[in-house]
Amino acid sequence: MTTATFTTATQTITTDELADRLRKQTGTTFATLTTRTDARLKKTGNPHGQVFKVSRVNVCIGHVYENSVNNQRQREGNGETFTAQARQWGEHAGGAIVEHRGKVYLRCKVERSIMHRYEDTQGHLIDPDAIRPFMPAKRQAATQGVEKEIIERSYYLDSIMMIAIDGQTFIVNK
Repeated sequence: MTTATFTTATQTITTDELADRLRKQTGTTFATLTTRTDARLKKTGNPHGQVFKVSRVNVCIGHVYENSVNNQRQREGNGETFTAQARQWGEHAGGAIVEHRGKVYLRCKVERSIMHRYEDTQGHLIDPDAIRPFMPAKRQAATQGVEKEIIERSYYLDSIMMIAIDGQTFIVNK
């Protein structure tokens, strides 16, 4: 029996090129992101200073949030129609792009978290148990009315380190 090996060449892309590509994206597609975001730890009593969360997540780009929630409601036997509230910040700028105060974000639905780790500003790993008391409280969506929450995220494009989309893998340079 022969085993097929699938490899994709990794390319380098700038955040501006990524933004242009995502603005032109039509329909719904899946992607895998590796991101480095500020963990936004509480400052009072925190001996760790600034901490970053490095995550690898599978996302859906180009989805319609309202439809996602209504589909989940139907799966859970809740026939009531959900109507999404107006976006609280930012302006839709084509495709899955949102712009806010001169910054560009990727709007997506998180399908699955593959891994995450915490690191300091120098990239040294930090034990999650050591920073747990300083982590912000998790918030649940108050209006979805579902057991399995639909997780919508807007990632600042500068926080995306890698994206695998449409059979291509891109390392993102700032």
